[in-house]
Amino acid sequence: MEEVPAAEIARYRALVVSTLPQFVGGNFTTLTDGFDSVALECDGWIFKFPRNAHAEERLRREVTLLQFLKPRITMAVPQIVLHEGPVPFTQHLKLPGSALESAEYAQLDDYRRDALALRMAQLYAELHALPLNRMQQLGAVGVDPWMSPEEIIEGAGPKLPHGYKGFLTKTVAAYRKLSITGSELVYGYFDGHGWNMAFDHETGLLNGVFDFADSGFGSRHRDLSYSNWISADLTLRIIERYEQLARVSVDRHQVMLYSSALRLAELAEGFLPDERGIASVTNWVAELKALGLY
Repeated sequence: MEEVPAAEIARYRALVVSTLPQFVGGNFTTLTDGFDSVALECDGWIFKFPRNAHAEERLRREVTLLQFLKPRITMAVPQIVLHEGPVPFTQHLKLPGSALESAEYAQLDDYRRDALALRMAQLYAELHALPLNRMQQLGAVGVDPWMSPEEIIEGAGPKLPHGYKGFLTKTVAAYRKLSITGSELVYGYFDGHGWNMAFDHETGLLNGVFDFADSGFGSRHRDLSYSNWISADLTLRIIERYEQLARVSVDRHQVMLYSSALRLAELAEGFLPDERGIASVTNWVAELKALGLY
């Protein structure tokens, strides 16, 4: 995404100050410039502004869902308030902590890795136990579908090094067979990667998670796959604890399959420059091999 123009930031700042005069002397900085929203930070508060009608709908839904979820899950999540106006925007206190990257996870000892895994497993178990009809009443919808197998082959095939064509073929063949039936359908987070974590790097503890705009109805195994952006080791630890808490058996290969399909889809879509997209796939294959999962 391109940098947010100074004039746009000034307009958003004016909207905040006109609604909340106590921030008139505050220093506003751009926190994120996402596809859906622009987020500003001031004095420990986060303000999010939707870019379009679709983004506004998602933001309103997130507010409603988090208000319902906050007292029902043990994980700390933002307490969001919606402010109406010419451009509706949300406000919440920033959770203390910062993102958790792969290199930082690699430095954690087993105790901290297990503590993180337990926290995430508990979140998933609690979310997946919520009644689907109740979540639908609150406005939850199906999560966005990923790229079709045909599109993945067409887009990623020509970009992959020759030695990875077999990985593409094997992944797409298994991806075609995936279905969401029976207990596989859950309400979930579907964004549990390190960039949505408020991780305390000093203590090695997870203080909370945020950004539930992508939460909704989808595959249990897909929901468990997003921590692979941090480490497959973390995902395996989460699954082990999740099975005990949720009393559900998880197919580890299927969880990893979702991550394989997503990385190939991002390469096919050109989400990243080709060099980085290819590295994302090849590094993932190496990680799977090291764990004996490929």
